[in-house]
Amino acid sequence: MRCTSLLFVVKALRLRDLVLSEDELLTVEDEVSPIFEAPLILKRHDGGPIVLFKKIKGHDMQAVGNVVGSRKRLLKWLRARDYGEAYQRLIDALERPTKASEVGGFSDHYRKLNGGLTKLPVFKYYEKDAGRYVTSSVVVAEFDDVCNVSIHRLLVLSHDKVAIRIVPRHLYALYARAKERGVDLPVAVVIGCHPLITVAAASSPPFGVNELWVANRLLDCKMKVVATPKHGILVPADAEIVVEGVVKTDELVDEGPFADITGTYDAVRKQPVLSIEAVYVKDDALYQAILPASAEHRLLMGFPKEAELWMSLRKVLPGLRGVRLTEGGCGWLHAVVAIDKMTEGDAKTAIMAAFGAHPSLKHVVVVDGDVNIEDPRDVEWAIATRFQADRGLVVVKGARGSSLDPSVDPETLLTCKVGVDATRPLKSDVRRFERARIPGEDL
Repeated sequence: MRCTSLLFVVKALRLRDLVLSEDELLTVEDEVSPIFEAPLILKRHDGGPIVLFKKIKGHDMQAVGNVVGSRKRLLKWLRARDYGEAYQRLIDALERPTKASEVGGFSDHYRKLNGGLTKLPVFKYYEKDAGRYVTSSVVVAEFDDVCNVSIHRLLVLSHDKVAIRIVPRHLYALYARAKERGVDLPVAVVIGCHPLITVAAASSPPFGVNELWVANRLLDCKMKVVATPKHGILVPADAEIVVEGVVKTDELVDEGPFADITGTYDAVRKQPVLSIEAVYVKDDALYQAILPASAEHRLLMGFPKEAELWMSLRKVLPGLRGVRLTEGGCGWLHAVVAIDKMTEGDAKTAIMAAFGAHPSLKHVVVVDGDVNIEDPRDVEWAIATRFQADRGLVVVKGARGSSLDPSVDPETLLTCKVGVDATRPLKSDVRRFERARIPGEDL
């Protein structure tokens, strides 16, 4: 393995407008297997550079992973100087999506790939996964003039069939409508696209808002879309791979086990079959993989929710300093909120507002603005020195939890939520809580 120029990966991911440093790409020159070997390399570089695989055993196509593998890189994609600016850019795009320009000639942008899914270097990630999974699948579905764009894992069953995991949200609503009509749901699956398209697909605008238009806003309205040949579904013209097919509304198969964001295996469920009609690629197409339970997985899933938390908390807390969905909380189940407390109830207001804005949250810790929410040790220090359970603990029993949490009741998904007020009492002697510092230590 060696580091090399980013020109190849920038070209392949259609990111010519972005400037990255040399240490942000690791090229793997040796041939590696898509089964466990390539995922292990991604795991070893989790949170680090983009990893480019030049040779995947049994395949002509190259592959890339860890594209959105760090917060620093995500801020760069968003062209934001800090998290507040990044959150605002995403929220603005969600509130003011802008239709992209449509271009003609699908065949001018993509060519048909003979052999279907067998030609794609799909990875098998973890030991007990049910098989090879496509994890960077941005699914575009249109039905009744409603378009939904969201990310769904695909378990490869054959060269022209996959099982698609659909949670009861927007894509499921379109699937249910199609099922009521007795027809299949046409979809296009995009594999390998601009990171901001992926971020938009991972966000949660109201039902009926086209996430591609959200992405176009994030891309300063420069995105072009093109209609797929059979179903006329609009997809980015600059993606790597486009798969066209239908979600069968009369066929279910076992899907799972699969290692999800918590690093534990998700349950086996009956899920719909996506029947593949055609696979289209760029001439120099690059297959994109997202390692499950990685920093990239946590960022793509958690960052849009973090932005929602920031916006919700800011409405009720003028002294809000920051919010993070933590690494240890799988980027989903735990939040740390920093505030400059103005009244004694502010921390509990933050706890309840956070639970309301993100129902999957299990634990919330609120700290003072002098605590570094990026540092778990500093947060633990605040709990150790500023928290008293008899006055600062909030316990919510029998609340809705997350299906991703293996400790929730598997039938009801009920959980116990805990909030921790680790802030200084306003009327206390501030000298008791003052941090000891050595002159010059912050320089």
